[in-house]
Amino acid sequence: MRHLDTDALAAFVAVIDHGGFTAAGQRIGKTQAAVSLMLARLEARLGCKLVDRSRRGVALTAQGERLIGYARRIQMLEDEALMALQCTQEATRLRIGMPDDYLETVGCPLMQGFGARYPHLQLEVICDFSSRLEPALAEGAIDLAIITRAEAQENGEYLRSEAQFWCAAPGAAPEANAVLPLSLFADVCRARPRILEALDRAGTPWRVVSASSHLPGVLHAVRTGAAITALPASVVPPGWRLLDNDPRLPALPTLDLALILPADARLNTRRLAHYIREQFSTLTGGVVAARQCPGTTQAAQPPGGTEGRTA
Repeated sequence: MRHLDTDALAAFVAVIDHGGFTAAGQRIGKTQAAVSLMLARLEARLGCKLVDRSRRGVALTAQGERLIGYARRIQMLEDEALMALQCTQEATRLRIGMPDDYLETVGCPLMQGFGARYPHLQLEVICDFSSRLEPALAEGAIDLAIITRAEAQENGEYLRSEAQFWCAAPGAAPEANAVLPLSLFADVCRARPRILEALDRAGTPWRVVSASSHLPGVLHAVRTGAAITALPASVVPPGWRLLDNDPRLPALPTLDLALILPADARLNTRRLAHYIREQFSTLTGGVVAARQCPGTTQAAQPPGGTEGRTA
């Protein structure tokens, strides 16, 4: 009789969540060869291919897409069984890290919705740059994280992509200055170098007139009319002008949002991760466009946050 090996399922989930066999092995304490063998045996037992391998990494096949949700739920059921037998103590305080511009569109709805579903669990949101959240997760200072991926990296579990837009407050035109005044996040922001590189490639002169570690600081300089900024689509305040028709302003790259979950995550952390996946799956697929702003043709989209603090 065929059955599912829970260790092999854990290896399968780790390969997908961490983007490859070597990273998966590091997370679950096995060699790359052992992880590859476990997955090969699982595919042989099931009689179908679960993962496509290429130079760019790994991707789920159609059968893998069908199995991955079951695999995650089986892991959760295993944890629940151990809890029921009092084999392990489960934390009721969960710490999720995210950039602070996720707070309004992702963090607050997450706290409300997850809290309503699991009222016995205490959820804390820790805001910081993505580049600081990843080591904090490795050190155990937080339990999981939503981050903006670094350029050309595929760490974490992909959630969605979000467009970035140049924008300015209504009633002022700082973009008309000969040298473009910018309000941006601090140097450790992952989006910042991409923004400045795009301007340099376009030959547009610029200067940073305000830099902040928090979204309100970035927005303040723009609201006063002193600067323009570049923001992820869902972060653009309602009523702000999108400068997508300005020839001096180049198109900006999209930002990839990802969920990072430790391979040894316990039941309640997996519950939170599962809830996050559910929430993102209800949003419009593909690249999220900007909210409707006066004088633009961009369509409004459901909220769901990306970061300006993209470190």
